[in-house]
Amino acid sequence: MIHITNQDSIDRHIKMGTLPQVCLTYLAKEYKEIHESLHQDDDNPFSLLEQGYRMLFVQLEDSCTLTDSTVIVNLLETEPEYVELVELSDGVCMYRACLMPDNECFLLIYALRGALRLGLEQWFAEHSGCLAKEDFE
Repeated sequence: MIHITNQDSIDRHIKMGTLPQVCLTYLAKEYKEIHESLHQDDDNPFSLLEQGYRMLFVQLEDSCTLTDSTVIVNLLETEPEYVELVELSDGVCMYRACLMPDNECFLLIYALRGALRLGLEQWFAEHSGCLAKEDFE
């Protein structure tokens, strides 16, 4: 799982090529929009964690239980605020989900379509309205 907490974490993954470039570009844009909407003090560095936001990118090796330093969520037992399928360039599709595990945290979860364990793929597909449960049987 990839944790995105600040601009440095995005830059590090861009340099490492951890994800397809279109995904990293999308995540950088999402981070920038959150940063611009919440950060008013240029003297102090901005961190999503301090604002109650978490950005996590789920990968094939990840289980259904997502663990952050302060948040533990079992996706299969969670009702999300929303899940959508974002179509990026080059035929890449990525799920984008928002959860509110408590009143002080927004958990933004991203995952490449078709690159997850079956249970997670099914959860994303069902909640985004992209596929029916029968499609996985």
